[in-house]
Amino acid sequence: MADPTQPDRFADRLEKVSDAHRRGIDRFRVRSLDLLENKLLNPGQANVLLEHLLRLAERNLNPANTGNLEDLFVYTLVDTNDPIRAFAQVLADSVKVVPMDDAAPLWPVIRRLADQSRVTKVGDLEGYGPGDKMLITHTMVAYGDPEIRSLAEQFVKATKPKAQPADLKREVAKMAVQSQHGPSSTFVLARMHGLTIEVEALYQQAGYDRELITIAQRFYDVCGTFKPEWVTIFLDGKTPETPAWEGWRAEYLDLRTRLPMELAYQLSSDTLTNFLEGTLESGKWTDASIMFGGVTDVNDIPHALARIVNQYIAEHIALHDRPAAELMSAVETPLQSWGVGFDEGRAIPLPEGPKKLEELRRQFELAWARKPR
Repeated sequence: MADPTQPDRFADRLEKVSDAHRRGIDRFRVRSLDLLENKLLNPGQANVLLEHLLRLAERNLNPANTGNLEDLFVYTLVDTNDPIRAFAQVLADSVKVVPMDDAAPLWPVIRRLADQSRVTKVGDLEGYGPGDKMLITHTMVAYGDPEIRSLAEQFVKATKPKAQPADLKREVAKMAVQSQHGPSSTFVLARMHGLTIEVEALYQQAGYDRELITIAQRFYDVCGTFKPEWVTIFLDGKTPETPAWEGWRAEYLDLRTRLPMELAYQLSSDTLTNFLEGTLESGKWTDASIMFGGVTDVNDIPHALARIVNQYIAEHIALHDRPAAELMSAVETPLQSWGVGFDEGRAIPLPEGPKKLEELRRQFELAWARKPR
């Protein structure tokens, strides 16, 4: 008898994907079994989740991100007891590949603040490098992807079996709304300078009223005025101290408190989950250190990772208006195995180096091979 928690031909299909993908899927599946046992996940939901992970592998999408999808899903599900919100977190970060497909449609679409022109597919975003295109568009590409949208509907149906077609579409639109979490990162905000998200059609489909649509549009418009030079200060683990910054931050935080609760949650949890064990095991930050940080030697990864952590601490205070200790207490233990500790509130590379050096070497070799030449 077929296992209702697994897609058709699961074992055969899993055997055919890359080792890196298989390792991430196996780890995610073990954690999903715990969620099933604790009644946080039902068999139909588990089936759709595994189908999604398999399809990411079969489409050869970035295996270094699977562990982060795991952390996002488990953290959100345990914290909120809402499987749809947890799956929305997964979908939001599912298509992080360099280069992105220029033909990939965006949902919602991007609008340029300068001339109000619309960016409806990745290729319309002219003047940006491949890595920056990924950072800017990945959450919109995910929900613009017909296959991923279909899986989102299937997951909602597994959660709400009596839902009608219109209900399913509204729930998927709400998933897309809460997944536009680019403003959780100064690294992304700097690249989105001059760009906003066009929210009206999406928010209407999700069932939000005119007042909330106006607030959300203003929020993303303000995000598009983030000054790129500010990110340099965050990369040093500090925050700007100019009147312009203080004014921008005040409006950002005020509008953020009035966003849909699920979106505000995802803006914060996207940061809190970035240094948990699944994310670190999958090699996301090794990949990013090579792609964006210019790292060319595996021995430099702990230093690069510590710098990223300090950036996130500064963002946790400045963008999320939360105490640094909250983030540090959540990530201190998992980071130690990868050669990063804390001293006087700052992340530092540990003198003894990473305990998981061999695993770090493996990650480095895979990430280096994926780096665009």
